[in-house]
Amino acid sequence: MTANIQLEQVTALLPNRVTLHYVDYREDLSGQIDPLQTCIAENCWDKLYEELDDCLSESQRYGLDGYKDDLKKEVAIKLNLDENEAEELVCEIYRNEIEEALYERDDSNAIKELLQNTGKFSLFVDTGLHIESDSWQWERSEQTEWLRKIKRKLKIESKQWDNNIRLMLSQASYGGQLVVYFYESVENVVTNDAEKEWKSVKFTNPAVAIINTTEGSGDHTHLSGHQFTIPFNRKNLFIDRYFKYNYTNEVCGLVWDWCKDSTAEFSFDSTRGRKSTLSPLADEALRDRELTRIYQKGKCTFGDMDSRRHRDVYYRNDYPCGNKCPHCGTFWVD
Repeated sequence: MTANIQLEQVTALLPNRVTLHYVDYREDLSGQIDPLQTCIAENCWDKLYEELDDCLSESQRYGLDGYKDDLKKEVAIKLNLDENEAEELVCEIYRNEIEEALYERDDSNAIKELLQNTGKFSLFVDTGLHIESDSWQWERSEQTEWLRKIKRKLKIESKQWDNNIRLMLSQASYGGQLVVYFYESVENVVTNDAEKEWKSVKFTNPAVAIINTTEGSGDHTHLSGHQFTIPFNRKNLFIDRYFKYNYTNEVCGLVWDWCKDSTAEFSFDSTRGRKSTLSPLADEALRDRELTRIYQKGKCTFGDMDSRRHRDVYYRNDYPCGNKCPHCGTFWVD
């Protein structure tokens, strides 16, 4: 009986559109910060597909099986077959062709839906300006020189925010990178097109900060009413949560949308100014992850000043006093 049934008769019973991936509204990518940051840096979603491949494949297989079960019922009714004949037709004789037809009719986009469920992050662009440490002991003239450098970088011509910037310099005593924060979804900062890359970014009401992701310190100020455009370097765009000592939560304990009034508008048009040098923060983050990986394997690294990545640390009361790791010899002076 089944030998007389053509493939077209079977595929005609399939829906015109199918959804092979079902994404629950509670599922998101908030736990995938590392691959999301890679997607930003590489301007494509390949890393996410790589990380989620097993999960997506399982979901897709579940979807295929569901549609094939429905098809078997339809085949049995419409083509007057018994259950075994329908099973043979769908799952053996035309299995590959039916699955290919389902793939072609699939309208689901699991990554897009997961990104939409994920929402927004505190993001920042590193301007490329590194502020030196020990601002607490600077002379007024030295602080003024740094003020000029920051104003030049942020294209500020008036004195309206001078006091705000001076205060930020004073309180960011460990120095760090001058960055601009804004609140946006990762989906909106990846074009996923190697031929299309933004050349500039315009900030409005910028939330500016000096951050030190190694020491876990910094300070910020809001330049409400200011607007400026700088050349865009994708490698300098980061998710704040990508860093262990991220400024928003770990340093300041701020809500993640603290910079929501600061907006970033990316453009394919060029703008005057020198493109920012490559941020050192990316290498710092990679180094931090490597140290964590070593610790998870039961070891530690000399010179790693994060005491949480050392075991059996004890206090040494002899001069100089401080904590010491007995395994690698790292010492923290009081």
